[in-house]
Amino acid sequence: MKKILIVGPQLSLKSGVSHHARTMLSSPLAQSYELHYFQVGAHPADNFFIVVLKFMLNPFRFTVKLWSILPAIVHFNPSFDRKSILRELMMVIICKFHNRRTIIQFHGGNISSVLRNNRLPIYIKLIFKLASHIIVLTEIQKKSIAAFCEENEITVIPNMIDTSLFPKHKQNNNGKISILYMSKIEYQKGAFDVVEAISQVAKYHNHINFIFAGDGPDLKKLKLVCCENGCEEFIKFLGHLTDQRKIDFLSNGDIFLFPSYYQEGMPYALLEAMAAGLPVIATNTGGIPEIISHNKNCLLIPPGQPDQLADAIFYLLKHPRKRKSFGAMNRQKAVSKFDINIVCDKFNHIYEKLSNHS
Repeated sequence: MKKILIVGPQLSLKSGVSHHARTMLSSPLAQSYELHYFQVGAHPADNFFIVVLKFMLNPFRFTVKLWSILPAIVHFNPSFDRKSILRELMMVIICKFHNRRTIIQFHGGNISSVLRNNRLPIYIKLIFKLASHIIVLTEIQKKSIAAFCEENEITVIPNMIDTSLFPKHKQNNNGKISILYMSKIEYQKGAFDVVEAISQVAKYHNHINFIFAGDGPDLKKLKLVCCENGCEEFIKFLGHLTDQRKIDFLSNGDIFLFPSYYQEGMPYALLEAMAAGLPVIATNTGGIPEIISHNKNCLLIPPGQPDQLADAIFYLLKHPRKRKSFGAMNRQKAVSKFDINIVCDKFNHIYEKLSNHS
């Protein structure tokens, strides 16, 4: 059985890349390959000294791991940020020296975040040159880097979810409409826009619940803003949800909100909401318009526009048939495009191609 070494952050972190790594390790790929994991990066609780020490020791730890298992392929998972790419570059060089094939799978954002005066830094050029293959989440990301490397070396593979975990039919909500937010509680994720929209919607609808799932640096401030706006009676905070609690949360919802300001890649929260058959209101940032289409299975709005967010909520509250059709189309797309078995086949194709040419 061929060995694959997956490189990523601490598996217990509440991040998209950690979620991706956990999904990979428990996916059908584990039945076809001998999957190993190498943890990189710091924990949020680490102090500066620990962060620097881990960064310095990382190449030595990685070399020992490489010697111990001798994988056919090393699968890296950086984000589009300088620190992450520099860390991965050192390990890619080690792989090249030991004649190991490498995959660089970029998560989140796009290459513009690391450009300097519209020029590609040398460390980016080097990692593109040394990588055996590059994987991105969206066509937007592919177009952003296609000018700097051969297109036949870039493959678009989306994030994956196990759609079989989500029930096909929504649960009974006792006549109340539940509007859901599931993401990090911070300004850049649009959490405060949601609260501002709630204060407008609640004036005309008292049969709704707004439910926040997640935690983050702005949670206390957000709760204070809820009280100041006088809409706390319509809002519940559940904290970070995982496993069955998260599935139950989504299955009992009616509308899903994702008003992020970030240049999102392919957020798992959005894919999971689609798998649960929820209609979505989201911002048209990053790769989101590739996942969902305005007026087809969602409503897209510009980031930082709470009035437009409120208008979109009003529209879906007024048109239950739209909610139902949006939700049904989202479920269908999640099953046909993002299901774990379909996406694993794409990884399997890349793994076989590279390992057979090693």
